[in-house]
Amino acid sequence: MARSATQTAGALRMPDMTPRAPSRVMAVIEALAREPDGLSLAALSRKLDLPKTSLFSLLRALESDSYVVNAHGLYRLGMASIRLGSTISGGVPQFRKIGALLPALATRTGETVMLAVPTEDGKEAFYVDLVEGPQAVRYVSTAGARRPLYCTAAGRVMLAFCDPAFTRTYLANTRLTAFTPQTTTDKDTLRKLIEDARRRGVAESRDQVSVGVWGFGAPVFDADRILVAAVMIAAPTDRAKQSHQHLAACVLSAGEEMSRMLGLVGPYIETR
Repeated sequence: MARSATQTAGALRMPDMTPRAPSRVMAVIEALAREPDGLSLAALSRKLDLPKTSLFSLLRALESDSYVVNAHGLYRLGMASIRLGSTISGGVPQFRKIGALLPALATRTGETVMLAVPTEDGKEAFYVDLVEGPQAVRYVSTAGARRPLYCTAAGRVMLAFCDPAFTRTYLANTRLTAFTPQTTTDKDTLRKLIEDARRRGVAESRDQVSVGVWGFGAPVFDADRILVAAVMIAAPTDRAKQSHQHLAACVLSAGEEMSRMLGLVGPYIETR
């Protein structure tokens, strides 16, 4: 997959700087990646055969940089780990194949298509790949652009399919600024839109960041059903009105095809 812009993960502020510390960090990340429902401190300590005191210090450092989140005593991967996984995966030939699907999707829909991943702090969607549609009037953006999660189709996909604890924290702490008169700024309304996206597998954003643009997004999962990206179609609103169902079906199909490429088995969209 061609990437026009990249980011590097933030440096960890770790209290343990012994030679074993980096391997312990990776052991924690790998253990949590295998347990999407989360692990308690005690369970993680037993699994890794590490003292609780040193493990707790390590987890606090990882949590401060959003590599892990702690919800109700259970530790899970945070958005920074997901973003890092996407960056690493970009060097894997199988993952690069995802980008090869974008031109065909743009041709099939006639619209601009994008691939987005979460930023390190999990607060924005970062466009890593983009193919513009063939029509003279089309949505124009650039790879490397960042957009808020709450008002974009890709961002709403991330809020719908990332760790629920992160979504709750995000909604509690994020001010919903209006970019257009139609931007959703009511948090109860946004929660309903996120829940609808989780149920359908497709998130939409109509006239939310720019008047006249309608976005459709779907999740891309890896083999462990961890969200690693969102695929998105952006079209002029007037044209999207005429092809709404077609665009929603196309982005959902693309998200599933990309997920299968990354090794996902079983249902693409699970009901929680």
